[in-house]
Amino acid sequence: MNFTCQRPQALYAMLLIIPAVIIAAVQYRRLVKRIKTITVKDSGSVQVRRLKTLGVSVVLRSVFLALGWILLVLAYAGFSWGTYLEPVQKSGSSVSMVFDISYSMNAEDAPGSLTRLEAAKRYAAMLLSHIESTSLSVVIAKGDGVVVVPLTEDRAVVESLLESLSPALMTTGGSSLGKGIRAALKSFPANSSGRNSIWVFTDGDETDGLLEGALMDAVRTGISVYLIGFGTERETKVLAGDGKTYVMTALRLERMKAACANAMKKNYSSNISELQIAYVDATEPGSALQLLEPLKSNARADLAFDEGEKSVSYEVKPVQRYPLFLGLAIIFFVLSFVVMELNPDGISERIHKSNAVMLVLLPLIFTSCTNRVTGAKTILDSTWSWYQHRYNDSIAGYLRTACDAQTDGDELLEQYALYDLAVTYLSQNENNAAMERFRQINLRTSAEVGYATSYNCGIIAYRSGDYNSAAYYFKEALRIDGSKLDAKVNLELSLKNAEKEAKAKENAISQVSESNTAGSMERAVFERIREYDKKQWKNSENSENSGTASDY
Repeated sequence: MNFTCQRPQALYAMLLIIPAVIIAAVQYRRLVKRIKTITVKDSGSVQVRRLKTLGVSVVLRSVFLALGWILLVLAYAGFSWGTYLEPVQKSGSSVSMVFDISYSMNAEDAPGSLTRLEAAKRYAAMLLSHIESTSLSVVIAKGDGVVVVPLTEDRAVVESLLESLSPALMTTGGSSLGKGIRAALKSFPANSSGRNSIWVFTDGDETDGLLEGALMDAVRTGISVYLIGFGTERETKVLAGDGKTYVMTALRLERMKAACANAMKKNYSSNISELQIAYVDATEPGSALQLLEPLKSNARADLAFDEGEKSVSYEVKPVQRYPLFLGLAIIFFVLSFVVMELNPDGISERIHKSNAVMLVLLPLIFTSCTNRVTGAKTILDSTWSWYQHRYNDSIAGYLRTACDAQTDGDELLEQYALYDLAVTYLSQNENNAAMERFRQINLRTSAEVGYATSYNCGIIAYRSGDYNSAAYYFKEALRIDGSKLDAKVNLELSLKNAEKEAKAKENAISQVSESNTAGSMERAVFERIREYDKKQWKNSENSENSGTASDY
C-alpha cells in the first residue's frame, strides 16, 4: 500500500498551531487567576461551580480546535492510499519508445555480433513499419530520462532519430530505466482517452533501482509497459564512459521479470487484459506480435466504437482520503463548541415537548370518531408550526382544538391541546399564562403528559425563584416516572437553593432580633437618665423656693 501526498507544502500550515497554543496558554493563565479571585469570595453558588469547570472546558476546546486544524490541513494536503479500478472508454493508441543508451548497450553480444543498441534500433525500425496509425514519442534514458520527440504521428522524425542514437547523446553517468519510464509517462497528455503503452529497449542493467517504482506508477495511471530485452545473460566486457575502464555487463533477465511481477502484484489484483506489465525477449520468435497485438486489438475496438459498440477499459486510481480527514475535522470543531456549552451543575431547563410521537398516532387510534381525527390533525399541524417557531399559528390551532374538544366532551383530546398550548406559552417565556394552562390539565389523563406537566411547572417555579414549589413539582414528576434523570438533578438543585434561601432568612431574622434587643436596652438606659435628671431638677427648684420665702 503506497501513501501519496498531492500538496506536501500544505503541511507547513500546521506550524500556525504554535502561536495559537501560546496565546491560548496566556489566556488560560489569566482565566485561572480570575476564577481563583471569584471563588475565594463566593464558593457555594451554582455560577461559581460552573466557573471551576470552565478551565477544563477551555483546555478541551483548545485541544479539539488544534486537532480539527491538523485534520483540515491533512485533508487539503491530499493524502491517498490504496487503489480502485475506474472504467473508462478509450479510443486511439499511443506508444512511447524508451531507449536505454547507457554504455552497457555497447556490448557486442546481440545476434549477428551486433551491439545491443544497434539491435534495438533495427528492432524498433521493424516495429515502426507496422504501426502507421499510432502516435509516437521517443525518450532516451541514461542517468536521467529525456523526451527528445514529443507525441507525434510523423514517422520520419522518429526514424531519423533512431540512426543517431548513441551514449554520447547524454553526458549523465549511470543507467536509470525508472527515470526514462517516468519521462515517458509525462509525454502522454493528461486525461488522455487513448490506450497508451511504453516500450523500453534495454538490457536491464540499471544502477539506481528505480525500475520497480516507475512500473508501479505506470500501473496506477493505466499504462502498459513492455521491457524488451537485448543481449545475453553471459557476462560481457564493455568499455565504461571514461574510455579507460572495462566493466562486466549482462542481460538482467530475472531482475526485469521480478520487477514486472512485483509491480502487478502490489498495485493490481484484477485480471484485466488491457493492462500489461511484461518482459519481452527480443530474440524469441513472435516477440514483435506480443507488442503489436494490443495495438491491433485497439484498432478493432476503435472500429467497433465508431459503429456504436462500447469499448471499456480500466484505469487504476488512488483512493483519495480527504473525506475522512475532513469529516473528522468537522467533528472536532463541533466538539470544541459543545464542550463550552456543557453545564454540569446548572438546572436543566429543557422544555418537554414529549408527546409529539403520540400525537402522530392519534389519527390512527381514534379513527372511530371524526371529530377526534380532525382535532388530532389540527394538533399535528400546530405541533409542526411549533417546531418551526411559528408560535402564533400553533397557539391558534391548539386553542381551536381545545374549544372544540370541550364542546364535544372529549376530555383526552382537550388535555393534549391544553398541554401543547401551555408548552407554547412557556417557549415564549409567558410563564404565568403557561402555569394557568398547566393547572387546567388532569395529571391522570396520561402518564407521559402528567410527568411533562409537573416537570414544566417545576421549571417555571425555579425560574421565578420559588424553590420549594419547584421541588414539589419535580417530586410529583418523579412519582409519575422515577427514571428521568433531568427531574432528579433539578430536584436536588431546587432543594439546595431552598435550603440556602431558608438559612439566609434565618440569618436576617436573627440580625433584626439582635438589633431590636440592643435598641430596647438603649431606650431603658436613656429613660433612667432622663428620670434622674428630672428628679434633680425638681429638687433644686424646691430648695430655691424655700429660701426665698424666708428672706422675704
